[in-house]
Amino acid sequence: MLGLFSSLETTFLPTFKQWQYTIANGLPLADQRKYYGELAAPESKKTIRGALSLAARVDFRQPHAPLLFLAGGADRIMPAALNRANHRRYRHAGSVTDYQELPGRSHAMLGQSTWREDAALVLRWLAAQASLK
Repeated sequence: MLGLFSSLETTFLPTFKQWQYTIANGLPLADQRKYYGELAAPESKKTIRGALSLAARVDFRQPHAPLLFLAGGADRIMPAALNRANHRRYRHAGSVTDYQELPGRSHAMLGQSTWREDAALVLRWLAAQASLK
Protein backbone atom coordinates (compact mmCIF):
# COMPACT_ATOMS: atom_id res chain seq x y z
CA MET A 1 0.00 0.00 0.00
CA LEU A 2 2.81 2.41 0.80
CA GLY A 3 4.40 1.57 -2.52
CA LEU A 4 7.75 2.92 -1.33
CA PHE A 5 9.44 1.79 -4.54
CA SER A 6 6.67 2.84 -6.91
CA SER A 7 5.49 6.14 -8.31
CA LEU A 8 3.36 8.45 -6.20
CA GLU A 9 1.44 9.24 -9.37
CA THR A 10 -0.15 5.79 -9.40
CA THR A 11 -2.92 4.58 -7.10
CA PHE A 12 -3.22 1.45 -5.02
CA LEU A 13 -6.19 -0.89 -5.19
CA PRO A 14 -5.92 -3.87 -2.83
CA THR A 15 -6.73 -7.28 -4.24
CA PHE A 16 -9.78 -8.97 -2.77
CA LYS A 17 -7.48 -11.22 -0.73
CA GLN A 18 -5.59 -8.19 0.71
CA TRP A 19 -8.84 -6.34 1.44
CA GLN A 20 -10.36 -9.47 2.96
CA TYR A 21 -7.40 -9.90 5.34
CA THR A 22 -6.90 -6.27 6.37
CA ILE A 23 -10.32 -4.66 6.24
CA ALA A 24 -13.10 -7.23 6.20
CA ASN A 25 -11.84 -9.99 8.47
CA GLY A 26 -14.69 -11.07 10.70
CA LEU A 27 -17.39 -10.37 8.10
CA PRO A 28 -19.21 -13.28 6.47
CA LEU A 29 -17.70 -14.18 3.07
CA ALA A 30 -20.79 -12.98 1.19
CA ASP A 31 -20.52 -9.57 2.89
CA GLN A 32 -16.78 -9.42 2.20
CA ARG A 33 -17.44 -9.90 -1.51
CA LYS A 34 -20.36 -7.48 -1.54
CA TYR A 35 -18.49 -4.70 0.28
CA TYR A 36 -15.35 -5.19 -1.78
CA GLY A 37 -17.41 -4.62 -4.93
CA GLU A 38 -19.20 -1.63 -3.42
CA LEU A 39 -16.48 0.03 -1.35
CA ALA A 40 -12.99 -0.86 -2.53
CA ALA A 41 -11.56 1.97 -4.61
CA PRO A 42 -8.10 2.98 -5.80
CA GLU A 43 -6.37 5.08 -3.14
CA SER A 44 -3.74 7.74 -3.53
CA LYS A 45 -0.31 6.69 -2.29
CA LYS A 46 0.27 10.35 -1.41
CA THR A 47 -2.31 10.16 1.37
CA ILE A 48 -0.82 7.18 3.17
CA ARG A 49 2.75 8.39 2.72
CA GLY A 50 1.71 11.83 3.93
CA ALA A 51 0.56 10.27 7.19
CA LEU A 52 4.19 9.30 7.77
CA SER A 53 5.55 12.81 7.18
CA LEU A 54 6.03 15.84 9.43
CA ALA A 55 2.91 17.36 7.87
CA ALA A 56 0.87 14.85 9.88
CA ARG A 57 2.51 15.73 13.18
CA VAL A 58 0.07 16.23 16.07
CA ASP A 59 0.72 18.33 19.16
CA PHE A 60 -1.05 16.11 21.66
CA ARG A 61 -0.86 18.75 24.41
CA GLN A 62 -3.06 21.26 22.57
CA PRO A 63 -6.80 21.61 23.28
CA HIS A 64 -8.94 19.58 20.88
CA ALA A 65 -12.53 18.74 20.07
CA PRO A 66 -13.96 15.72 21.90
CA LEU A 67 -12.45 12.47 20.59
CA LEU A 68 -13.89 8.98 20.84
CA PHE A 69 -11.49 6.21 19.85
CA LEU A 70 -13.32 3.04 18.80
CA ALA A 71 -10.95 0.11 18.64
CA GLY A 72 -11.93 -3.09 16.90
CA GLY A 73 -10.58 -6.04 18.85
CA ALA A 74 -9.97 -7.89 15.55
CA ASP A 75 -8.77 -4.85 13.54
CA ARG A 76 -5.58 -5.75 11.67
CA ILE A 77 -4.85 -2.26 10.26
CA MET A 78 -5.41 -0.22 13.40
CA PRO A 79 -5.02 -2.72 16.24
CA ALA A 80 -6.60 -1.96 19.60
CA ALA A 81 -3.17 -1.53 21.21
CA LEU A 82 -2.28 1.21 18.72
CA ASN A 83 -5.66 2.90 19.21
CA ARG A 84 -5.16 2.74 22.98
CA ALA A 85 -1.67 4.24 22.65
CA ASN A 86 -3.04 7.10 20.53
CA HIS A 87 -5.78 7.70 23.09
CA ARG A 88 -3.21 7.96 25.89
CA ARG A 89 -1.13 10.50 23.95
CA TYR A 90 -3.89 13.12 23.92
CA ARG A 91 -3.11 14.76 27.25
CA HIS A 92 -4.78 18.17 27.28
CA ALA A 93 -6.49 18.34 30.68
CA GLY A 94 -9.44 20.43 29.46
CA SER A 95 -10.27 18.22 26.48
CA VAL A 96 -12.40 15.09 26.35
CA THR A 97 -10.80 11.93 25.00
CA ASP A 98 -12.46 8.54 25.44
CA TYR A 99 -11.56 5.03 24.37
CA GLN A 100 -13.79 2.01 23.78
CA GLU A 101 -12.57 -1.37 22.60
CA LEU A 102 -15.16 -3.43 20.77
CA PRO A 103 -14.33 -7.16 20.91
CA GLY A 104 -14.53 -9.05 17.63
CA ARG A 105 -14.83 -5.92 15.50
CA SER A 106 -12.68 -5.60 12.38
CA HIS A 107 -11.60 -2.44 10.58
CA ALA A 108 -14.97 -2.58 8.81
CA MET A 109 -16.86 -2.53 12.12
CA LEU A 110 -19.86 -0.65 10.77
CA GLY A 111 -20.34 -3.40 8.17
CA GLN A 112 -20.58 -6.06 10.83
CA SER A 113 -23.83 -7.38 12.27
CA THR A 114 -23.12 -5.42 15.48
CA TRP A 115 -23.30 -2.05 13.70
CA ARG A 116 -26.54 -0.97 15.42
CA GLU A 117 -25.06 -1.65 18.85
CA ASP A 118 -21.89 0.24 17.89
CA ALA A 119 -23.84 3.17 16.43
CA ALA A 120 -25.93 3.34 19.63
CA LEU A 121 -22.73 3.53 21.67
CA VAL A 122 -21.55 6.47 19.54
CA LEU A 123 -24.93 8.20 19.85
CA ARG A 124 -24.87 7.84 23.65
CA TRP A 125 -21.34 9.27 23.71
CA LEU A 126 -22.34 12.21 21.49
CA ALA A 127 -25.38 12.90 23.68
CA ALA A 128 -23.16 12.90 26.77
CA GLN A 129 -20.82 15.40 25.10
CA ALA A 130 -23.75 17.63 24.14
CA SER A 131 -25.02 17.61 27.74
CA LEU A 132 -21.61 18.88 28.92
CA LYS A 133 -21.96 22.10 26.93
